[in-house]
Amino acid sequence: MHCVREVIELSKIDDLINIRPLGDIHLGALGCDIEKYERSVEWIRKTENAYTIGMGDYIDNVQAYAGGIVDKRWNPETVDRRMLTTEEQTEFFLKTWEPIKHKTIGGLLAGNHEWKTINQKRFITDFCKPLGLKYLGRLAYISLTLTHKKKEVANYLFLVMHGGYSGMQAGGAVNRMKQLTGDFDCDVALMGHNHDTWVRPVMRMSYDRKKNQILEKKVLLGNTGTFLRGYEKGIDSYVEINPKEAKRTGTITVTLDPYNNDVFGHD
Repeated sequence: MHCVREVIELSKIDDLINIRPLGDIHLGALGCDIEKYERSVEWIRKTENAYTIGMGDYIDNVQAYAGGIVDKRWNPETVDRRMLTTEEQTEFFLKTWEPIKHKTIGGLLAGNHEWKTINQKRFITDFCKPLGLKYLGRLAYISLTLTHKKKEVANYLFLVMHGGYSGMQAGGAVNRMKQLTGDFDCDVALMGHNHDTWVRPVMRMSYDRKKNQILEKKVLLGNTGTFLRGYEKGIDSYVEINPKEAKRTGTITVTLDPYNNDVFGHD
């Protein structure tokens, strides 16, 4: 597990911070909505107090052979010919992420589509180092401190993961993340992988011994979406072998309100 500390200096003490995590892009698949992904990148780049977190599965990377075995998902008819190889997909990702590398909090998670053919050292060498970003592995804590005039206003602990939940219903992902926040302390928990887009606040109860008071702590859960369309006219996607719910393309936004020590989310 990786741990990263980040600090953002606020221009005004009551500034809001918007974080739009980007992952499950699947560059190289014909179903990838590249235009929507690039619009999200541009919004982050030009918007004041807007940031991102890399959630994994940046490239589709479905190759004929992976790890010495045949990948049954391989279909040359579903691959974008501009990004046929792992290297071409990686190069396209680096070019598109470059404008927001300085607005990336924490660094880059690795996704299962990268893991297919790319080990940890190569991911760091090919993805993280060219952008000057930290490697977050598969599961990471990001401690984000918001300051004003060098004094701390608030701190948020993010638990971020690419994830492994692959159930068909979003409710299962909610239950899985609620379970995780019972095992891992955090203020915000973000997970990718299953392509859903939702946010949900949950309340955790605690106790103030000195004041003999009940305490409530809000924890924001979020599934960070995808930019891959499962169904596309004229494309025989591998998801059609066992048809599932269509996922909308896009991501979520987490809004931090450090002055009021609060956090909100929307999709």
